[in-house]
Amino acid sequence: MYFIENQEGLIGKEIAYVWANQFCEQTTIITKDGGVFMVCQQSDWDDGYETRILYPHEAKKILHPLKKDLHDKGVIDETEWEEYENELKKKQDGEREKYLKEKEERDRQLYEELRAKFEQ
Repeated sequence: MYFIENQEGLIGKEIAYVWANQFCEQTTIITKDGGVFMVCQQSDWDDGYETRILYPHEAKKILHPLKKDLHDKGVIDETEWEEYENELKKKQDGEREKYLKEKEERDRQLYEELRAKFEQ
């Protein structure tokens, strides 16, 4: 499972599932290879509407309650969901580790600057 973040990502894909009724807030398209594309209509300043593609974290919140239903229909199974969660966790861990290294380096530089300033 993965999230498609632009319309061009749908080109050439086979559609497995579409959820869009008259009163729903978003339209969900799921491709046969596990891609999820979700858009919503939002009102803008002049009472018009614009279509906005949902970010993966927004789409995930909406998709999560439908997980069992999608699994029953054979669209996205539990293993695909778990793989996505694991991949997301690895990515977050990598970003956290990178942030901590950068923070440590900034703290070390600040320490050296203050040490040099007060030792004079």
